[in-house]
Amino acid sequence: MNQLLLTQSEAALRALGVACQSASRYYETASNVTHNDWRDFAANRSVAYRDMSRRIAELLKREEVLPGSPDEDMEWLKEIALRAQAAISGDEAGTLLKGCARTEQKVWDALGEFGFAGIPATSDATMKELAALVTEGFLWLGREKEALLKQEEN
Repeated sequence: MNQLLLTQSEAALRALGVACQSASRYYETASNVTHNDWRDFAANRSVAYRDMSRRIAELLKREEVLPGSPDEDMEWLKEIALRAQAAISGDEAGTLLKGCARTEQKVWDALGEFGFAGIPATSDATMKELAALVTEGFLWLGREKEALLKQEEN
């Protein structure tokens, strides 16, 4: 199928796949930049988003749509920026918290766009799992933010 003739739903699903790939790469970089609980969180998110992007690619292939991919140069620049921010800021946890929250928000927004376009029945289970994955990420980040604020108070 000509990529210019995608339906709104196909285009939104393709954008969601790209957002998941980008999130996976972000979290892979974050896991290399940080330590302890954050490393485990980021490594698990990287794998989860990589798996989700593969599932979305399979859904697209069933619809005879080629999956998209993030801009390699932009991803490389994001990696450099994350490493620099973590090194310069002196507040690694705060920097990662903001970056992770932005990453989760991008996937959430892409999921919302796909929902607005109309989720076909063939994508239903995958999208429910993705929504749960993003929600889980937001909840973890919320708990970490609370813990950071309590540390600052003491």
